Amino acid sequence: MIISEYYQNYKGPELILAEIWEDSNKKQDITEYIHSLYGEERNWKGMLLTYKDVFPDKKGYHFYIEFQSKERKHWFHGMVGEDQFIFNIPLATPMNQNNI
Repeated sequence: MIISEYYQNYKGPELILAEIWEDSNKKQDITEYIHSLYGEERNWKGMLLTYKDVFPDKKGYHFYIEFQSKERKHWFHGMVGEDQFIFNIPLATPMNQNNI
């Protein structure tokens, strides 16, 4: 975990879904788990997290995370990479956080 000035000043959209899977027929709902990392302030608790912080022992698994703002859904997905790679990426939208 790395303290991030960006995330300390960020308030993102509401987290509504998170899934992880190795086999697409066996998707696992991890929404509550990811919410515990995203935090009540919706800012990843002011931290940059690595894949090791979020998904220990899940290298190669796929994930999907979805958020909902007032106006639209936002999402990102990927594959769990090397332990030291950063997991939480900034969302491309909303550009104006007043619309959240």
